[in-house]
Amino acid sequence: MGKVLTPQDIHALIHLLGDEDAWVKEQARSTLRAAGDLTTPYLAAASADSGEPGIRSESTTLLEDIHVDEIERDWVGLQATVDGEALEEGAFLLERMILPDTADRVEAARAELRELAAGAREAVPEHDLLEERVEALRLYLHESCGFHGNTEDYYDPDNSFFSSVLIRRTGIPITLALVYLTVGRRIGVPLVGIGMPMHFLVGYRATSSYRYLDPFFAGREVSRGECLLLLERAGFEPAEDYLRPAPVVGILERMARNLTVIYQNSARERELRLARRFVTLLTGEVA
Repeated sequence: MGKVLTPQDIHALIHLLGDEDAWVKEQARSTLRAAGDLTTPYLAAASADSGEPGIRSESTTLLEDIHVDEIERDWVGLQATVDGEALEEGAFLLERMILPDTADRVEAARAELRELAAGAREAVPEHDLLEERVEALRLYLHESCGFHGNTEDYYDPDNSFFSSVLIRRTGIPITLALVYLTVGRRIGVPLVGIGMPMHFLVGYRATSSYRYLDPFFAGREVSRGECLLLLERAGFEPAEDYLRPAPVVGILERMARNLTVIYQNSARERELRLARRFVTLLTGEVA
C-alpha cells in the first residue's frame, strides 16, 4: 500500500505541476491523480487561485480527469448488474459526468421514479394481457402524469438528462422512452428501446412480432410499415435492423452523442469535452 499523502505533500506536488521538466510534471500529475478525491479540494483551490497560469491549467485538467476516473469506476461496477439497472444508473452517470453538483437532483429523480412506479402498480392491472397493460401504462404516463414531448425547446440539454425529464415531465424521444423502460421494469411490463434513427421508439413483443410506441407523441402506436417509411424519408435504408431492441450501451451512447451535437452547436466546450469522454468510456472510441 502506498504512502497516504499529507496536505504538505499535496501542496508540493501541485507546485511541481508548473515545473519546466516534463518528466517531473508528469510524475506529480500521476501521483495526484492516483490519490483521487483526497487531492480535489487542493486542486480546486489551485485551479481558482494559483498565481501561475500553468498550475491553474494543470489543476483544472487534473480535476476533470479525477472526476472522469470516478465515473469510469462506477460504470465498470454497473457491468455486473442487470440491463435495466445498468441503463437507469448509466443515464444518471451521464448526468453526473457533465453537470456539477447534480447529486441532489439525481436523488430527487430516484424518489420520483419510486413514486411513478407506485402509481403505475395501481393503474396497470397485473393480470391483464400484455397489450392491455402497455395501454394502461401509456395512459398513466401521458394522461395521469403528464409526460410529453418538448416541442417548444427540443434542443434544450435538459431534455437529454433523465432526472430533468422525470422532474419536468418533458423531454425528447429517447429520454421519454427511458421513462417507459424504467417504470415498466419496476412493474413487470417487458418493454425495450428501439433505436430507430432520428426518432427513438419503445417496443414490446406481441405474439410473434413487435409493436411500437412513440413516447414523444403520447405513446401513439406506430406500425412497422410507418417505421420503414419514416426511415426511407429520412434517407436511411428501410431495414429491419433499425427496428431491433437497442442494447444498453447503444442507448447511453446515443444520449451522449445527442449532447455532443447540442454542446458543439452552442460552443460549450467543457460540456462537449465531457460528453465526448462519456462516449469514449462506453465504446473505447474517441468521439
